Amino acid sequence: MFNLYVEPLRKLQLAAEGHGDIQPPDHLRARVKATMDPLPIWYEPFEDGNVDIDEFPIHALTQRPMHMYHSWGSQNAWLRQITGKNALYLPTKIWEENGFADGDYANVTSAHGTITVPVAHQAGLNENTVWTWNAIGKRKGAWALDEGAPEATEGFLLNHLIHELQPPKGDGMRWANSDPITGQAAWFDLRVKISKAVPKPSESQPAHPPIKSPVGKGPKNVARKVK
Repeated sequence: MFNLYVEPLRKLQLAAEGHGDIQPPDHLRARVKATMDPLPIWYEPFEDGNVDIDEFPIHALTQRPMHMYHSWGSQNAWLRQITGKNALYLPTKIWEENGFADGDYANVTSAHGTITVPVAHQAGLNENTVWTWNAIGKRKGAWALDEGAPEATEGFLLNHLIHELQPPKGDGMRWANSDPITGQAAWFDLRVKISKAVPKPSESQPAHPPIKSPVGKGPKNVARKVK
């Protein structure tokens, strides 16, 4: 039997409407009622209501590669060969407006910070949307990687641009910047602006000092014996 989470959602929504013994806090009641709808709905991304969308007109998305997500405990040589680095993929409109060329870097700025990252052209994107893989960028020394590994020099994360909390709303709280149903970090609600990085940096920014690995560095080449 499949549970599509329709009934649990409706139970939460009913509670927000005043039904049942267990009631949500009054300051969250409206949010629970609006978002816990069992039917497919759309509501404005929280970031849209918290920033100047004219200053930050671009939506930035990031998602973890499935082959990495399902191999979290076995980060090894074959996995690195699939995605050892990432780029921020730009639609044709943004690519041409900024005069980008292969190998260029971009300054990507949100209301919370700025990163400088390699870019690539992706003609199939919505003209106001950019995206990249998540979890590729690594701090130098992490994963027992060489400090010059592409994950540490070219790889990057959008996390630096996403605050853990939403701006103050006047109710004395800083609400979590996450999906109200799943709790997922707001990797699909981020708004940014983009400009060409001139001069081109030697590596992605920010670039933090290396950390010390508790284990030795992995081999640069993995040989496979064939009988």
